[in-house]
Amino acid sequence: MASILIALLLSAVAVLLGRKSGALLVGERTNRAKLRRVRRVIESDPAGERVGDLLSMQLGPVQVLLTANIRFRRGLDVPELEKAIARLEERIKNAEPTIERIFLEAESLRQQPQRASEAA
Repeated sequence: MASILIALLLSAVAVLLGRKSGALLVGERTNRAKLRRVRRVIESDPAGERVGDLLSMQLGPVQVLLTANIRFRRGLDVPELEKAIARLEERIKNAEPTIERIFLEAESLRQQPQRASEAA
């Protein structure tokens, strides 16, 4: 009886670990609460005008990759934009220490081309 219980316990642990490892291998996104906190950090910055897509991928149990499209306000010159990006990266890392890699894309102020799915 004890051997059967041990076998069931080991099987359950193996299934749980297999599911988690599989999710990490295919690059699951981070949880929504983290993304909401990151969005609030970006939206609170005075240099930003609008936050577009926030995309994330778990690189490991405590490692996250983040990409964000940000429309910065008009009139920022290159040094001001660089300072704003550095400031945002620092604030994001302070708010969410698991986010180790951050890629911020300055969204164009011109009209984006319409996607085929939106045009239909």
